[in-house]
Amino acid sequence: MHMMAVTKIIFLDIPTTLPVPTSPNTWKVRLALNYKQLNYDTKWVETSDIEPVCKSLGIPPTSVLPDGTPKYTLPALIDNTFSPPTLLSDSTPIIEYLERAYPDPDPARVLCPPTSRALHALFEYHIAHAITAQLLPVMIMHLYDKKTPRDRIHFRKRTEAALGKKLEDIELRGEAREEQWKKIEGAFDLLASFMQVGSGVGEGAGAGAGEMVFFAGSNPSLADCTFGGLLLMLFYDSPDEAWIKISSWSNGRWKRYMAALEQWTAVE
Repeated sequence: MHMMAVTKIIFLDIPTTLPVPTSPNTWKVRLALNYKQLNYDTKWVETSDIEPVCKSLGIPPTSVLPDGTPKYTLPALIDNTFSPPTLLSDSTPIIEYLERAYPDPDPARVLCPPTSRALHALFEYHIAHAITAQLLPVMIMHLYDKKTPRDRIHFRKRTEAALGKKLEDIELRGEAREEQWKKIEGAFDLLASFMQVGSGVGEGAGAGAGEMVFFAGSNPSLADCTFGGLLLMLFYDSPDEAWIKISSWSNGRWKRYMAALEQWTAVE
């Protein structure tokens, strides 16, 4: 898809105190929308308003809790291009829908071929457990600081209730903090090792020797939307700590990765 598709898409995202969002899951979909060159408008919804706004618009819940309570999260998307409109929540189903509704004529640009679904699920499981789950003790105050005033109240109440301690007591300091970052660095280094190739296949301008540009080669895939969204969160929420560290890891591999991804990071 080489020209902007004429679409009537509303994309629901979470505002911050910055001019850009920082949710990795909403960035995951925004990267896909931008990569596929689809027209869309962003509707900004604070975390505390997600449930009532989604209900009022008819957007389905992302999941149902064990007690039967529906759980509403963003991203969500309303596509009014066709009749009847399509209303979706949850990042991967949204991207899979966009792939079906707006297929790219170039098979090399497909984000998530149906045959790759299991591999992408495995990749997301690894990212969630090896990286995302490890970030809270070193990122919690960075996350809190970038939230809107209303969302700070919501985030503090929800997180402290879940973990049974104040945000400030969840955050690691000193040597324990550096050890935690080292643990996360190991997970990044493992990913970098998966992207090394001996034949040069998938290399592009600016890539290190024998290094794939993205996880599936020279074009992004669903895995890159997932991982790219996480990197963008770290880049914007913690430019003075997380990104300084990450950009130096794996021989600068992630700095090059972000440079390759940058063309799809526009926020209107």
